[in-house]
Amino acid sequence: MSSAVMLSLLYQVLLYLNMFYFGMFATCEFCMKCVKAYNFPTSFGTISMEFALLLFLITTEGIRIYLGRKGNLLDHGLPFLLGVALNIPSSLATLYFLFWQDRTLRLEQILCGIELVLLAAELIVAIMFLVAVYRRPPPEG
Repeated sequence: MSSAVMLSLLYQVLLYLNMFYFGMFATCEFCMKCVKAYNFPTSFGTISMEFALLLFLITTEGIRIYLGRKGNLLDHGLPFLLGVALNIPSSLATLYFLFWQDRTLRLEQILCGIELVLLAAELIVAIMFLVAVYRRPPPEG
């Protein structure tokens, strides 16, 4: 098999893994936000901003996974590139939950760290896939 096919398969596996992991991540993050809102004295503005950011992360990550899978499976460049580009806002939102939010629980640090590793692995494999596709020699015939 060619390296482009192997990288495409690896990218698809990483997206599939992240699809299930992110569902668990978002559910745990939502529950931890509810616990922190109930137990810690925090302003309403901070709580609402963190819930809005979580909703933004869920939306962008869902769109990113959908576009990445469809673009990869159908060999369409634009959805694939948009899925790769949406990696940036997803990573930034996850970094916010890891470092910059008001209070961070240990479980949040672990879950956000795993999510960032998955996002970085997907980004590296996606870039390697794009390089392999565009370096492929034209078909002879």
